[in-house]
Amino acid sequence: MAALAALSLLSGCGGGGAVTPSCADTNSCPVVVPPVVIPPLVVSPGTLNAYAGVPVVVTIISGVGPFQVFTSDATVLPVTQVVPGAAITLVPTNVDADRQVLLTVRDAAGQSTTVAVTVKATPLIGAMTVTPANASLCGALGVPIGTVAICSGETASASLTLKSANALPISNRQVRFDVILGPYSFALDREATVFAKTITVTTDQNGQAIVTIRSDAGVPTQVSLIRGTDVSSGNRVDASFTILQATSGTPAYSVSPAKASITGYYVNTCGAGSVSYVIYGGTAPYTVFASSLSSISLESGNTRGQTVIVPRSGASFSAFSLGSACAGTSTTLLTITDATGRVITASFDLIAGTVALPVAPDPNDLIVTPPDARIVCTVGSVVVFTISGGTSPYTVATDRPYVPPAVAETTPSNGTTVSGANVRLNQSFAPGTVINVAVADAKSKTKAATITCVP
Repeated sequence: MAALAALSLLSGCGGGGAVTPSCADTNSCPVVVPPVVIPPLVVSPGTLNAYAGVPVVVTIISGVGPFQVFTSDATVLPVTQVVPGAAITLVPTNVDADRQVLLTVRDAAGQSTTVAVTVKATPLIGAMTVTPANASLCGALGVPIGTVAICSGETASASLTLKSANALPISNRQVRFDVILGPYSFALDREATVFAKTITVTTDQNGQAIVTIRSDAGVPTQVSLIRGTDVSSGNRVDASFTILQATSGTPAYSVSPAKASITGYYVNTCGAGSVSYVIYGGTAPYTVFASSLSSISLESGNTRGQTVIVPRSGASFSAFSLGSACAGTSTTLLTITDATGRVITASFDLIAGTVALPVAPDPNDLIVTPPDARIVCTVGSVVVFTISGGTSPYTVATDRPYVPPAVAETTPSNGTTVSGANVRLNQSFAPGTVINVAVADAKSKTKAATITCVP
């Protein structure tokens, strides 16, 4: 009897009989369900050093969202348990000595992995001091010696002091000085014959790092910015000082920068973004006029258009690129007229990109455009990133200070969600600086882009 049952089963599933019914006809064959492939949980880096008060980011590369993170020592390395997106931002608290902390990252599939973090004490950086040379000509202009001002073509010293958490000087520590804004350089040798825009020195037995700076000759009066950074921890301090034009009589009248540009990424496309211009000297208020309104717009305060008013010396206005189609280089002349009728000019160049337009991607791919924006990185500069594909809502983050963007969504006729994120810088960066931008969608897909600062 058992043999007959087996034979009957074989014939029903296509085994041995002259007539073989299909499984769909008999519903007697088992249904084979393909296995579910779960992406492994991967985070980067797996080990890192973190300094007290200095943010660091751990990135979730793959896994099943949403994610959670747990810390073995919440007093030293606090975390937010629920991870928004695919980036974990860590800000350690201050410690007296190195502390080892273990982070555990867990995804929705129950997978977990760990990150070993060594939390180190961040050195205390005192305020930076800029001291003019004793023989400064600025005294003849009515500026007392010892104030934070030097004349064009003169030298000065910049110094800062590093101390440990218990206020002891830290010697033999590398400190990098950078020109953030202004026409000056650092002397690289004792004779002050070789100059550069960045220099790294070591602290002396008193924890002090000192460099020599020289302002460019013949430059107009303007505010300059300098930065000192502890190389090991990334902790930094900024300072400002004024470079005065060494002339008398009619006040100097200038605009900085005198020439700026934004370069697009794709062929026949101009980049979108903005550049801030600062007006010095002359007689306020100033009227600024753009020679073309087809591709740019001016902004000062709450006013935007082809003509704007700048109320005082040292104030700024912005020129915005709308990111339109273009070819080659398009120059817009900015005419600045002060209250007495004196006129100076600046220019704003829009340069078409050189990269061929890409083939249309899969609608589900996460796309960020442009992948590499190139702008003059001044306070208030804006880069507009277009985000498409993936699953909204999106999260945008950078590794530098910026104003968190408002992500505005639209839905074109093809049904694909498109979002625009405006990344606005809240400080200036030196040319050559690369700002990393990370975009994550609701399903933890990530896409990287960059902002490269140009002269």
